[in-house]
Amino acid sequence: MAHSQQVEIQRNYATFLDMVGKLLAAHAGRYALFHDQQLAGVFDSPGEAARAGFAQFGHEPYSIQYVTDEPVDLGFMSNAIRAGANQG
Repeated sequence: MAHSQQVEIQRNYATFLDMVGKLLAAHAGRYALFHDQQLAGVFDSPGEAARAGFAQFGHEPYSIQYVTDEPVDLGFMSNAIRAGANQG
């Protein structure tokens, strides 16, 4: 399971990198939610994105990325989040 979660993280991050230019134009400073290499929504806080991810995807992994042109380490929030994980 950890391997599949890591693959999901990498795929979602690659999708984010492909879209970051368009996301910056409309959503700079917000948090993008990704699942299965698709943008699932954009939110004002990582907590909002995590709650939406859990509501939409339950136990399936999803990723949250901060929309910026500077690399930002969100710690666990930048990786796929599993149900029941810190969603504050």
